[in-house]
Amino acid sequence: MIISASKRRSPSRERAFTLVELLVVIGIIAVLISILLPTLTKAREASKRTQCLSNLRQIATYLNMYANANNQQVPIGYSGPAKGQVGQGNNYYLTRNAVLASADPDSKLVRYVILGLLIKAGYVSEGVKGANATGGNARIFYCPSFDGDRFHGFNSEENPWTPGFASVRCTYSARPSTNNPTPGTAGSHATDGVVWSTGGTAGEPFYPLKPVAAQTDGVTKAAMFRLNKLKNKAILSDVSSSSTRVQPAHVRGINVLFANGGARWVDEGLFKKQLEHNPFDDFNNGARDDYLTDQIWFNFDNDKQNF
Repeated sequence: MIISASKRRSPSRERAFTLVELLVVIGIIAVLISILLPTLTKAREASKRTQCLSNLRQIATYLNMYANANNQQVPIGYSGPAKGQVGQGNNYYLTRNAVLASADPDSKLVRYVILGLLIKAGYVSEGVKGANATGGNARIFYCPSFDGDRFHGFNSEENPWTPGFASVRCTYSARPSTNNPTPGTAGSHATDGVVWSTGGTAGEPFYPLKPVAAQTDGVTKAAMFRLNKLKNKAILSDVSSSSTRVQPAHVRGINVLFANGGARWVDEGLFKKQLEHNPFDDFNNGARDDYLTDQIWFNFDNDKQNF
């Protein structure tokens, strides 16, 4: 059978998509992306939140090990000068730059402070440092939601992983004090604060110092917190020292670790009021801001906004 040329279909005459049809397909794809993207973002954040809780529980394990070896004492608190004004907002350091005469003997450049003392005690390893840093199991000090954050992210631009050579921040705040009798009063202070000296001047003691009204005298020793006495109190959280430090973390809340080893998510309602009340957006001025820091930790304890 011979097919006439008029009935043959030339490839060049195949029907193509019209512009309208192409735009419809693109529109459908855009709608699907807009529907799926928030779901994927939420799933990604849920995964990071879960990893963060796992980090806190691992830190709790090491704090228990430290406590068992040190008469229940645990290295929490905050960091500041041995003599002068201190602020409870400086509660997220692992190491601080120090002068040679006050530096850790093994480092000669820094002091290990707060959770950094878990590294000093050998419970947590530093791993590879520098440009190709791994962090060893010290990565538990870094919530994955802070990856890329220049000030708190692991091995970031302003926070290189060089704990034996320079100041290093982590992404978790440690509880600085527990017993402010009137936290609702501006300018009030706790009496059981624990300050770890920066080693900024020669001859500073390695024991923690006791602040009085946000001042340290370079001599008076503080009593370290004891894990068995803290019971159900909050002891660590994602960085909660200012709104700018909270923003890189989880959406609408943060994770908190308690002395009993439990860790849970808390809504931003427990700390947002205090952060917004601080016009300077930090808690580094102890004389001005310590009472707000105390309010946040009391809110964590009671799982509600008390003020």
